[in-house]
Amino acid sequence: MERYLTKMPIKSKANEVPKKEAFAKKETPKVARKATKTDTPKELKDKENAGDDNTPKQTKGRPGRPAAKRKNLDTPDVKDEKIAMEEENPPKRRSSRLTRSTRSMAEDGSPSPEKEKPEKLPFIKYKGAIKYFTESQDIAASADDVLQWVEKQKDDVVPMAFDMEWPFSFQTGPGKSSVIQICVDEKCCYIYQLTNVKKLPAALVALINHPKVRLHGVNIKNDFRKLARDFPEVTAEPLIEKCVDLGLWCNEVCETGGRWSLERLTNFIAKKAMDKSKKVRMSKWHVIPLDENQLMYAAIDVYIGQVIYRELERREKVKIKNEEEFKEKNGDAAFKAMKTLGETFLTKINEVTL
Repeated sequence: MERYLTKMPIKSKANEVPKKEAFAKKETPKVARKATKTDTPKELKDKENAGDDNTPKQTKGRPGRPAAKRKNLDTPDVKDEKIAMEEENPPKRRSSRLTRSTRSMAEDGSPSPEKEKPEKLPFIKYKGAIKYFTESQDIAASADDVLQWVEKQKDDVVPMAFDMEWPFSFQTGPGKSSVIQICVDEKCCYIYQLTNVKKLPAALVALINHPKVRLHGVNIKNDFRKLARDFPEVTAEPLIEKCVDLGLWCNEVCETGGRWSLERLTNFIAKKAMDKSKKVRMSKWHVIPLDENQLMYAAIDVYIGQVIYRELERREKVKIKNEEEFKEKNGDAAFKAMKTLGETFLTKINEVTL
């Protein structure tokens, strides 16, 4: 028993001492490793860059960036200085825009062109007659009447608006030419539906090839090429040689540029808007009979074409007259100088200072 009791304290003391030593041994390596880690060159470099900054450091992964290199950490004083500098020296782009707007308001008393709202134009209202034919013999009789009217005219040139319509499918593409519209007088438009026509009537072919007739339209040359593909009795080249593309003619008379659609040309020349409904434009033009919306759509296309032709013809005459008067009064050199400055001579110049 005594033997047992004497051994117990010895065993417990032996157990206690190693625990303290183990505990001390665990703490010592930690401190030593921490000291060695902080003494690495990388950490010393970070400390030098950071200076005396007390910003929190990252404990895992990538070490924290120095405060001098971090974004969005400007003090209120620094932010105020930046705002003041921007107000004193605003960006060039903003400055030019403000200057242009201010200049235009000071000179014209109105906002700059960038802020002007587009002009709302009234829609075209056609109140003339629409003569609609679907059978070959009726088309031939109508074309013959128009041909006789053309021959009675005293003018050497008789303008005739020309346009075509055909169905279109996204699966099969454009269909056969289905409708031809013509207009020689703004009070009457002719609509010829070709669905039941296997061959174009000779009177209609003679009408569009008549030497006095000047066919005109927008992108009209492609219409002639398609008509020739669908009806072999028509030859496209003679029609293309004598036709007038209203868009190209507008560029010559008004000295504009670019490609024109009938809708844009109507806005620019006639100061009218067209109701180009996609539902009507993409409708079934080969189905007989055409409804009222289709007939009005087809008639307006050639009616406004005739109106545009007459207006361009008038402007061309005014331009030629003004140019001749200016040359007689000021000479060719002054005329060339004015053309260089962009003068179109569509309006008469009373006084010229060179």
